[in-house]
Amino acid sequence: MSFWTYCAPLRLTLSMLNFCAVYFVTLLGRCAILSLPVLGIVLLLRKTVLRNSTFAKGVIWAALAPVLLLGKLAVYYESRLFLPLLYWQSWCCGYWWVCYGYLAGVAVSLALLIRRRARLHRMLRELPAEMIDGQKVYLCTLTVSPFTAGVLSPKIVLPTLAREKLSEDELRTVLLHERTHIRLGHLWCFLLWDILCALLWVDPFLRLATPRLKEDMEQICDAVTIRRGGGDALAYGGVILKSMALLRDTATYLPVTFAGESDFSDAKRRMKRVRDYRPYSRLHIRALAASTVCFLLLAVLTAHQLSLPRYTELPGFCIVHVSEDVQFSTIYESETDEPPITLCGGRAEVDCAAFRALLPEDAPRDGYYYIMWGGFMKLPGIGGALNSIWVDAGVEGSTASVEFQDINDQFYVKLAKWI
Repeated sequence: MSFWTYCAPLRLTLSMLNFCAVYFVTLLGRCAILSLPVLGIVLLLRKTVLRNSTFAKGVIWAALAPVLLLGKLAVYYESRLFLPLLYWQSWCCGYWWVCYGYLAGVAVSLALLIRRRARLHRMLRELPAEMIDGQKVYLCTLTVSPFTAGVLSPKIVLPTLAREKLSEDELRTVLLHERTHIRLGHLWCFLLWDILCALLWVDPFLRLATPRLKEDMEQICDAVTIRRGGGDALAYGGVILKSMALLRDTATYLPVTFAGESDFSDAKRRMKRVRDYRPYSRLHIRALAASTVCFLLLAVLTAHQLSLPRYTELPGFCIVHVSEDVQFSTIYESETDEPPITLCGGRAEVDCAAFRALLPEDAPRDGYYYIMWGGFMKLPGIGGALNSIWVDAGVEGSTASVEFQDINDQFYVKLAKWI
C-alpha cells in the first residue's frame, strides 16, 4: 500500500487547508475589487461635498470598513454585471499560484507591519521617561516629530530638541495634541487601516490613500485640540510652525504626529485649516458619531442579509454510474425525493427494488453505482461534500447493506461549515 494510504489524516488536513485558502482568497479578492469604487467615492466626497466639513470628511473613511463583508453577496451569482468576480473565483480554483500568491502577499504585508511595530516598541523600551505637565513622556535623541505609538498602552514620544527649545506652554500644547489622538481612537484607526491594506494588498490605491487619511485625522485632531486648549487658533498655529522649524530636516514617517508634514504643500494646507478654525457644536459631533455607528451597523446587517449563508444544505439525491474504465455519468437526480436508503447504526440498508426502479431501462449492468445525498455547499463552485455509498450494478435481492459514516459527524466537515 502507498504512503498516502496510511496518512489519511494528513491528506484530509492538506485538503482542508487548500479549501480554506481558495475560499478566503476568493472572498478577499472580491473585497479588493469592490474597494476600488468605494475608495473612489470616499476620495471624491472629501474633495467636493465634504471639503469644508472637518469631521464629516474624517468619518467618511469608515465606509471602507464594511467592504470586508461583501465577499459573499448572492448577487454575484445572479447578475452578469459581476461576471469579473466569478472569473476571479475560477482563477482561484483553477490556478494554485493565484491563490497562494495572494496569500503570500497578505503574509508579507502582515509580517512587515508586525516587524515595523515591533521595532518601534523595542525602541520605545530603551527611551528614558520624564514627567511633563503630569504626563509620562519618552524622550528621543533622534530628530523626529513628537508622536504617539502603542494601541493598548499608548506612549508619547518627544524629541529632546523640542523638549529643550519649546516653552512649557508650547510643550503643553504638543502633549494635548498627542493625548487628543489617543482620546479620539486614532491609534486604533491606523492599526485597522494597516490591517485592511494588508488583507486587500492587491489594491495599491489603499496604500496611496494613506496620507490623505492621515491628513483628515490630523485635521480633526487639530480642531479638537484647539477647542480643548481654549480656542486660540493663532497660538496653536504658532506652536506648529515653531515645531516644524525645529524639525524641518526630518523625513521620518510615523503614524500619529504633531508636526510631521513631509512637504510644503501639506504644511500649507494644514496651516490654512488652523487659520480658518471655527468653533463647533459638540451636539453636532455627537450626532455625527451616532450616525456613523448607525451606518456601520446598518451596513453590517444589510451585508449579512444579502450574503449567502455559511453553507447551503443540498436537498434530494443523485445516482452516478462508474464504469470499469472509471468513467462517471449521472443516471438519476432529484432535488425533492429521498434516497432509497435506511440508516441503521454504522450501516446503510439500500432498498434494491426501489433503487432498480429509479434506473432507466438502458442503465449499464457493469461497474457500480454511487448514491449521493445529504451534503452541503459552501459557495457555488467552492467547497462542499456529499454522503455516498456504492452499490454493485448487478445487485440482487431485496436489500443491500454497506458500511456508512455520516460526513456531517466528521471534524473537518464541521469546521468547513463553521468558517
